[in-house]
Amino acid sequence: MAIVFRNDEVFEVGPQVWIRNMVDNAAWADLGDGAVVIDSLEDTESMETQIPADVRKTTGKSMRWLVNTHWHPDHIANNAAWARMGATVIAHESCGAAQSEANGQPNITFSDTYTLKGSEREIQLEFLGGTHTPWDSVVYFPWAKVLHIADLFGWGMIPLSRFDPAKIELLRKHLARVLEYDAETYIVGHGPLVKPEHVRRWLTYLDWLLETVPPLAKAGQDVDQICAAVPVPDDMQDWWKLPDWKHRHNISLLLKHFGG
Repeated sequence: MAIVFRNDEVFEVGPQVWIRNMVDNAAWADLGDGAVVIDSLEDTESMETQIPADVRKTTGKSMRWLVNTHWHPDHIANNAAWARMGATVIAHESCGAAQSEANGQPNITFSDTYTLKGSEREIQLEFLGGTHTPWDSVVYFPWAKVLHIADLFGWGMIPLSRFDPAKIELLRKHLARVLEYDAETYIVGHGPLVKPEHVRRWLTYLDWLLETVPPLAKAGQDVDQICAAVPVPDDMQDWWKLPDWKHRHNISLLLKHFGG
């Protein structure tokens, strides 16, 4: 499960699927009669023109569609600019009502699933919302066995703003659905590419945290004490930013819920 973060590099993830691998990832695919881009990042100053240029260089085509996996600011910042360039914006209906204006708001919305058909290839969208955000959707590139799962996986971080047992169970369900796809590689919203075994390992890590942290929290230990007693597992030491702050974030999340 070697993890490689090719920071600010453009490369092909699978046939006709590319990524500019960054803290905020940009991904796109050639559908035949145009390119589809997944999410419009946070950095408008440099990426507003960089990503369209990357799309043209790799596919020889212009951006025709823009899919937003969810409506957090770091995934929609270039929506308006790219809509003005001619991109049709596609998002789950919870992100807003469909409208015809090229202002970055959704032009096409869907309920549960949606298939975007190009002249040569098609992608499939599925709504898996209600955990990280109310809006989350995944995007499947079936010919390449690549699945974009956005922020449903955060390289170790529990993707919730606050701990909620019901949302944890829903997250388990959503990640089980992710693992059902015939995909060899997952693109995430931030950081390195992911393999199915990383998602499986994270689910066991979550179980371990839920078993070990709550008793310590209920006993009155603080975050430093719990971090010392429950260190990052050895086989996850190279997970992107997990030892730096994400493991501590997870423990803090559980401490707030179980510690009183």
